[in-house]
Amino acid sequence: MNHCPTPVPQNPRLSREGWLLVFVAISLALYGLIMVFSVTAGQILARHYHTHRGLPSALPSTNRFLFVQGIFIFGGIIAMSMAAWFRPATYKKLMIPGLILAMILLAGVLVFGQSVNGARRWYRFSVFSLQPMEAAKIALIVYLAVILEKRAHIMQDMWKGFAQPMLVVGAMVFLLLKQNDFGSAVLFLTVATALLFMAGSRLYYFLMAGAVTIPLLWLYVAGGWRLSKRIIPFLYPQHFTQDAAYQIIRSLDAFGSGTVTGFGLGNGPYKMEFLPEAHTDYIAAMIGQEFGFVGTMVLLFLYALFFYSGVRIALRHRKNLFRFYVCIGITLTIILQAMINLSVVMNLIPSKGITLPFVSYGGSSILLSFLALGILLSMDRHPVRDESPVAVTEQPHTAGVKKRLLPLPS
Repeated sequence: MNHCPTPVPQNPRLSREGWLLVFVAISLALYGLIMVFSVTAGQILARHYHTHRGLPSALPSTNRFLFVQGIFIFGGIIAMSMAAWFRPATYKKLMIPGLILAMILLAGVLVFGQSVNGARRWYRFSVFSLQPMEAAKIALIVYLAVILEKRAHIMQDMWKGFAQPMLVVGAMVFLLLKQNDFGSAVLFLTVATALLFMAGSRLYYFLMAGAVTIPLLWLYVAGGWRLSKRIIPFLYPQHFTQDAAYQIIRSLDAFGSGTVTGFGLGNGPYKMEFLPEAHTDYIAAMIGQEFGFVGTMVLLFLYALFFYSGVRIALRHRKNLFRFYVCIGITLTIILQAMINLSVVMNLIPSKGITLPFVSYGGSSILLSFLALGILLSMDRHPVRDESPVAVTEQPHTAGVKKRLLPLPS
């Protein structure tokens, strides 16, 4: 017996899956907030005692990172609420200026951005840093959603249905690679490829594109410091325990030492200067140490709920292609970014320097993740009766699209 998704609401209100997304995002953010405080408080105290060893001194405040992250989360919830309030048609109108702004930010960071560990990815301000990749991924999803809806009937055309959208994706990927942000480049390519495939682009277009881009990406990865600092230490971490693989060795030790239930909140020893970036990119390793296997599974369960809810909302709008692609694109972006981060900290893939969505410490990551969720909630919240949906029809050139896009969930 087939069960259809919950009907699309006829008044502006969130569905059950929409509220579940809100619950999951806030739960992940609070989970991260607790861990950020646990990790940074330990780091602050460890540095203080190391600096003032044997000397009487007042203890420093351990609440600074907690306070800042709390402000980011609160601002993110406001941004999510505002984004959900706007109608989907608004995002269509903002597609072109948003895409132009994203390109400017990605190009400008190469000149005006601050270099950290060989990567130039951030604009630094007095109390805030902006990573343009976070804004660019939202702009890219909205752009693809608009283009793929307009060209639903010509998606098997190689130039208009594949090459033109991929040129925009390729421009963003090029700018990301110039920033030494290979992880984000892979994320953008994966999400764009998934959307184009679901829209009906022919499989051999991707095979031809892959035959060109994969060797180029390999030359980029294998060239210079990336081979010696990323690939070889990933393959043979035991030979680089005090050098390029130090961080991943400490991360694996943190996971392993946590066993089933962990050391307990605040008791993880590896935050005491043993694990670099413990409150940002490697916060999942500290979750594994302080909450053990159980805490890690809770984290994975929350992301699984996010994926389930996002896909259910997308299927509900499968006959309105713009909403479908926005919902699928944002859901895939959040989940794939989380999977890349978790794979890095578990040494399943080479280091990528990518944050854990809603959990890692960082202003632009938190704010723009909530903003992206708000756009998804806008698609869920507003009725579709005032729009003219572009649906896939039974025509020879779109038969494959319908087969990929519109099956009812069982």
